[in-house]
Amino acid sequence: MIVPSVKTLSGEGRKGVAVLAVAALAAAVAAYLLLEWHAQAAGRLVQAQSGYDLVAARTAKAAREGATRLTAADDVAPMFLEGATPGLAFARFQSVAGDAATAAGLAVKRMQPVDPGDGEGSVPYRLSMDAEGSIGQLRDFLTGVESRLPVMFVTGLEIQPAAAAGEGDPYPSESLRMTVRIEAFGWRTQP
Repeated sequence: MIVPSVKTLSGEGRKGVAVLAVAALAAAVAAYLLLEWHAQAAGRLVQAQSGYDLVAARTAKAAREGATRLTAADDVAPMFLEGATPGLAFARFQSVAGDAATAAGLAVKRMQPVDPGDGEGSVPYRLSMDAEGSIGQLRDFLTGVESRLPVMFVTGLEIQPAAAAGEGDPYPSESLRMTVRIEAFGWRTQP
């Protein structure tokens, strides 16, 4: 069978070949996208199964070892921010975070609350803190914050050299500017 070249085809024939070529390309792209979506879904399934297996293994281990559960007799109050009002609880939060920064040797430049939004019952208090110090002081601060009571979580960290752009600093890790976002929980009564 002899296939005519595109040049020997009529105008209608060339349009038909172009339509077939575009259709073939569209079918190839659709097949690729479908396979890519399937691969991502399979990856998410494997990850979910892995997480499920981990939780199941930990649950089985806890059941075998007779792990104790919290009861009404357990004192969990120190895990939460104290304060008769949200303002007092937040003041306590700033005090604890500031003490941890001072103990680590950081110079706190600014601390401000971050709006936690509307919530019910126990909602997180959020704090954004700008500070300056060395990488070692930052490490000590992060360790101190996440290992003390009340329980606090570092949810964000931005670090940059304190030297201005274009200035050379032979020891950039000794002079850093940082913004740390921290959360802690406290009981709030909703209006």
